[in-house]
Amino acid sequence: MCIRDRGSAYASNNNHSGSEETSVNNAISNALASSCTGKVDIIAHSMGVTLAAQQVIKLDKSNQVDTFVGIAGAYRGLWTCGVYPWNVYTPTCGVNGLSVSSPFLDWLYGKTIANKVYSIKSWTDPIVCGSGVCTVGGVHSSQIVNENASYTYALGHFGLQTYTASKQYDLIQ
Repeated sequence: MCIRDRGSAYASNNNHSGSEETSVNNAISNALASSCTGKVDIIAHSMGVTLAAQQVIKLDKSNQVDTFVGIAGAYRGLWTCGVYPWNVYTPTCGVNGLSVSSPFLDWLYGKTIANKVYSIKSWTDPIVCGSGVCTVGGVHSSQIVNENASYTYALGHFGLQTYTASKQYDLIQ
């Protein structure tokens, strides 16, 4: 299952509440309903990583997600958003957004989202590492808590999505 949520036309208006949740929730529910095995694999990119993880938890379906691959997600937050509550005032960085230690990210931290979890990251990602710092608490922000493995490529934010297709495929096999 690959979730493609375009969100708002303005990236700074996207967050993890309301209309952003609906398409991801529906995609996961529909994929599970049509699954022959009762399980799905999820591959998500950017804010789709945290949105998909959120919806898996809200739907209480982590036991039905075999593999979760997060690509260039800000699972631990974005320094360009600041630290909550002294964060940049946009929906993307707010209470339901990606500021470091936002209530949303604190809620998400450590929750089980799948049987196997992987992250694909870059140290040259202009979004996740937009402040010049890629780590939060000494760990790359794209790394998912309790993941099985993390893979690093020098491809940037959108290059990770496009040019790691064979690795993504291998991880869900």
